[in-house]
Amino acid sequence: MKLTEQQIAYFESFGFLILRQAFAPHEMTEMTRAADDLWRQARQEGEPEDNNQYMSRFIEPSPRLAWLAEDDRIYKPMGQLLGDGFIWGGSEGNKGSHNVTNDHYWHCDRDKFIGLGYGFVKLMIYLEPTTKETGALRVIPDSHLQPFADLLRPLDAQQRHTCRDAFGVEGDELPCVGVETQPGDLVLLNHYIYHGVYHKQPTRRFIALKYAAKPATAAHVNALRAHHQDSSCLHDAFRRSTRPRIQAMVEHLITSERLSATG
Repeated sequence: MKLTEQQIAYFESFGFLILRQAFAPHEMTEMTRAADDLWRQARQEGEPEDNNQYMSRFIEPSPRLAWLAEDDRIYKPMGQLLGDGFIWGGSEGNKGSHNVTNDHYWHCDRDKFIGLGYGFVKLMIYLEPTTKETGALRVIPDSHLQPFADLLRPLDAQQRHTCRDAFGVEGDELPCVGVETQPGDLVLLNHYIYHGVYHKQPTRRFIALKYAAKPATAAHVNALRAHHQDSSCLHDAFRRSTRPRIQAMVEHLITSERLSATG
């Protein structure tokens, strides 16, 4: 899969992009089974007893899911958006709501580094349909760019009353785009964009893959380290992988860290 010039312009301008039906139904069925098996195994090994689960380094040790990191439908768009030498930034497996309000208040994942000009992209694969009123991701277009992002800084407090105190409306009333999806869709998110989720459902499940541009400065490496995306956080399955694309992403990260440390 190759992004069109229009899709790249859309992502760069608005901070997100949806690729509809990138994966076929039979692929989604197997992907969902594999993810459910990982969550089930983690629960058996002592994860919390409620229905909410968050797992980092989710796909890396799983032969049934690790292929996603290098699949053409993901890998090639990442190269177009992040440039040559882009790196692997880890994965997540999320299930359920994670809080009593079933909301994830407006926030920016990389707010402290928004002025750095360093590329972070998060890709999400939802395992069941999502709508704006049933836990779909909500984004504020253009909010990955300054000076607009600076106007949204009050949201970083991320409390239930934060949006009301800052803008006089509840969080689910803030102007936004609801990124509604069907299984098979891919959601690409600039990691600097302001986003939130409201009215989550107990069955909400998604896999997230994270990528970043090749680090060129010590500041880039510090940004990676601050968000547990530096080489010390690599899973051994990827660190020792013999797959060329995975090897390349890992090597670009490790080499860049060494160069930034020496100079």
